[in-house]
Amino acid sequence: MTKNKASQERTPQERLQEEQEHKEHVHNTKINAAAISDHLLGNMHTLHVKLHQYHWYVNGANFFTLHEKFEELYNQNEEWFDKLAERLITSGHKPASTTAEFEEYSMLSEDAINKYAQAEDMVENIIEDFRRTRELTIRAIRLAQDEGDDALEDTLIAFKNDLDKNIWMLQAFIGKEALEDDDAFDEDED
Repeated sequence: MTKNKASQERTPQERLQEEQEHKEHVHNTKINAAAISDHLLGNMHTLHVKLHQYHWYVNGANFFTLHEKFEELYNQNEEWFDKLAERLITSGHKPASTTAEFEEYSMLSEDAINKYAQAEDMVENIIEDFRRTRELTIRAIRLAQDEGDDALEDTLIAFKNDLDKNIWMLQAFIGKEALEDDDAFDEDED
């Protein structure tokens, strides 16, 4: 009996249970690029909420600029969210796909009070979220390299490049150099 036929004979509950047990095992033993990618998807889900919140509630002198920029960023985020999940499925992985999973795996937080933040604070918050996501992405890239998953590695490198560009542009918006206040950069200097 082929693996595909065997999986079709199991109930959806059995298939989900097997998937959850596999993920639990991977996350608690030898983590791999797909497991880190679940955290990336969780971060992207949180960013979906935050970027929309900021898009709706930003105010002040930079309203028009930031309203448009936050929309651009959440659209870009959605594209990467889909690309990464589809890349994982293409590679035979089962990416996180429920709100509960995204909340469990996200390394970012969001809060309703942030809708009242000053525009510059919103931008700084997104920069920090992008940096945290970039750190996870770098870790996933290295694991994908070790695992020989060239397609996932390429997808992650392209995603990292977009994060780097967005960090630079948002830093410039608040009058800072691209790597200013970047802890990862500061650690490399030591």
